[in-house]
Amino acid sequence: MNFGSAGSIERLEADLWAAADNLRANSKLTSSDYFMPVLGVIFLRHAANRFDAASRQIEQDQASGKMPKRKVLPEDYIRRRALWLPEKAHYDWIMQQAATSGSDLPRLVTGISASSSQRCLKT
Repeated sequence: MNFGSAGSIERLEADLWAAADNLRANSKLTSSDYFMPVLGVIFLRHAANRFDAASRQIEQDQASGKMPKRKVLPEDYIRRRALWLPEKAHYDWIMQQAATSGSDLPRLVTGISASSSQRCLKT
């Protein structure tokens, strides 16, 4: 789905409202029960998109000689205004775990927060 067009954004908005309506109508959950996990997944996706964009930029910079060819550090991502995400904090990995094993999504997302906090304390 191309989220750059107005029609796609309208479709996404309609889908999100339909999902919220479905949760309200077909579960005993209230919006206060599910808003934090939903916002967490939205943040996770945003962080993953920034991480992927920074990864591509790092590869291009190393290939062009703008950056030395060395092990990439979390600080390289921070310089590109992205969070460094360990493998178990990648969006796709977390979604796979949640879908296949029924893992607790909030517990999985906590790994990102812990990793980011440790990085901030070291810098």
